[in-house]
Amino acid sequence: MSEIRDVEPRLEAIENSLAAAAAGIFHEKVPLDENSPLDALSAVEHGVNLMLEDIGKLRERDAERNRQLQQMLELTQAQTRELEQALETIHNQQRSIAELSTPILQLWEDVLAMPIIGVVDTRRSLDIMEKLLTEVSERQSRYVILDITGVEVVDTKTADHFIKVTQAARLLGATCIVSGIRPAVAQTLVEIGVDMSAIETVSTMKDGLRECLRRMGRIRAAAGAPAIA
Repeated sequence: MSEIRDVEPRLEAIENSLAAAAAGIFHEKVPLDENSPLDALSAVEHGVNLMLEDIGKLRERDAERNRQLQQMLELTQAQTRELEQALETIHNQQRSIAELSTPILQLWEDVLAMPIIGVVDTRRSLDIMEKLLTEVSERQSRYVILDITGVEVVDTKTADHFIKVTQAARLLGATCIVSGIRPAVAQTLVEIGVDMSAIETVSTMKDGLRECLRRMGRIRAAAGAPAIA
């Protein structure tokens, strides 16, 4: 192997390449003089260049992997946003359905009616109670008719929900009357031993309105209006 030539500039070139690599630049390799004979420093130059090439390839693979991960993250975030929007839509639909299935009607002055349709579980009973009590408080109503003609199943828990609603309305000064208990539902309540004595019941919403008017002494005052059959 020949004598080492141009030591200082070649060492400076190696240092510059390593400094560039430290800054994240791996394409600035050590210049090689292919026309000059190899010497002891040539192996160092080739070794540095091979190292820079390998590190550069690794960095490129890492960058590509990071790009793929970023794309996956963005896709996941987009799917999450779509899912959140879908859940919000479902929530709004459920709220709309709940509002439609538990409307509050002003049947007469001081008389509200709430026709209830579907299953009444704990969560819905709380919604019913909150909505009903808000209306009773705002309108200062004296009577409330809960019509459960559209409730097909009434078990112990459901009956307990209705009892709590009537008790809460009573605390606000409103009398609560339940109408529309089906014969099959009444039979089921008797068979399972549900005590409905705390709830005042009538056959239909019309009967409930008639009872409210009777209590308010408004039957005679309403005689000029169409008769309630």
